[in-house]
Amino acid sequence: MISDIPPASESVDILKIILTIFLVLLNGFFVAAEFAIVKVRSSQISTTKGASQKLVNTARIVTNNLDNYLAATQLGVTLASLGLGWVGESVMTGVVVKFFHLFSVDLSTPTASKIAIVLAFVLITVLHIVFGELAPKSIAIRKAPQTTLLVAVPLRIFYFIFRPFILLLNAMANLILKAFGISPVKEQDIHTEEEIKMIITESEEGGAIEDSERELINNVFDFDSRRVREILTHRKDIVALDIDASFDEIVNTVVAEGYSRYPVYKNSLDELVGILTVKDILQFVNAGKNRDIKKILRPVFYIPDSMKIKDILKSFQKDHLQIAVVTDEYGDLAGIVTMEDILEELVGDIQDEHDAELPIVVEQPDGSFLVQSHETLEDINEFLPRPFPPDGEDDYSTLSGLITFRHGSVPVEGEVLHQDGYEITILKMYRSSVEKVRLRLLPETSLPQEEDK
Repeated sequence: MISDIPPASESVDILKIILTIFLVLLNGFFVAAEFAIVKVRSSQISTTKGASQKLVNTARIVTNNLDNYLAATQLGVTLASLGLGWVGESVMTGVVVKFFHLFSVDLSTPTASKIAIVLAFVLITVLHIVFGELAPKSIAIRKAPQTTLLVAVPLRIFYFIFRPFILLLNAMANLILKAFGISPVKEQDIHTEEEIKMIITESEEGGAIEDSERELINNVFDFDSRRVREILTHRKDIVALDIDASFDEIVNTVVAEGYSRYPVYKNSLDELVGILTVKDILQFVNAGKNRDIKKILRPVFYIPDSMKIKDILKSFQKDHLQIAVVTDEYGDLAGIVTMEDILEELVGDIQDEHDAELPIVVEQPDGSFLVQSHETLEDINEFLPRPFPPDGEDDYSTLSGLITFRHGSVPVEGEVLHQDGYEITILKMYRSSVEKVRLRLLPETSLPQEEDK
């Protein structure tokens, strides 16, 4: 072991030190290249500021041939590590010995020589891990587009030099993967719907996008699977016109209700004869006694309640429709659906100039409060005798969010909760959101945070 220690008179080879540092940095280059090309997306490369189109094209060649270039980075890491192991340990041992000789440490004893070798090994290992692995990896992950552009050209050169060997190694690796039933890595990293939703949620939590933007994007994904039975206006809520009603009665109904389209029936809703639009009614206003609405009825467009919303939208666009009548599995009228209903699935509730603006809080004669719980706590608290606590660092800003957060799950209509000194009755839900509640102030002696689950 003592013979492994170089004599005190032997100077440290500067060229070998430079070679060691170069091999550490070379290892770091290939590590950074590996992590960068795996993490980066094609769109990020194209939008990186200051990058020439030629460099962007080179980077795309690398990322579009991910399998081969990953093999190139692995080969580069292996070669650099082998070279570092061959040169680096002896160089670091020489450095440690030189350092010990400066302090007149006697390395002729077995203990001292072992300490010198261990210190040299630790030193080269630390350099390798920190500068050849961890630092490059962290930089590549945080700056994937910039790193990809930086390594693209030299990585391409390395690939062409060792291309036959890389292809051979890659083919051997793919054969092994095939034997285990595993597909080789794909060039294009396709995100699943759930992964995209997770990315969107994390982006919102990080402040990159607004809550409304996250909700809109999630609605787009949900839109594909939702069916018309989930959004229709139920038959009991339909405002329809009797074909035998007088023209004045029809006009009065239209003015009172404020809708733009009405189903017209004979005897009952199960016998629809057409759709009447306000625009068509206007042409009869000055027609005197010749006001036969049968002449201006539009045909009824029927759809099953199992039809997907996306398919209804396509039909509406193709046939220039705004309203459809929905039938159940037995062919009976289940309700109606309009273009506005479909759009509200994406952007939320749409109010036009005829829709009454609902008050945020309405005090009832019995002392309770009817509250639109999708409003902010700040706005709601202005009308309540006992304010709800502010959201602080919790992930909510509306009363609906507070109720769900405190309850620990999505409540159901009719459920009664006790929170923050109020008895809260859930009156209306929209999907997983609490739309309307009744608040009843509890006596001060009541438990403020009790929840009925």
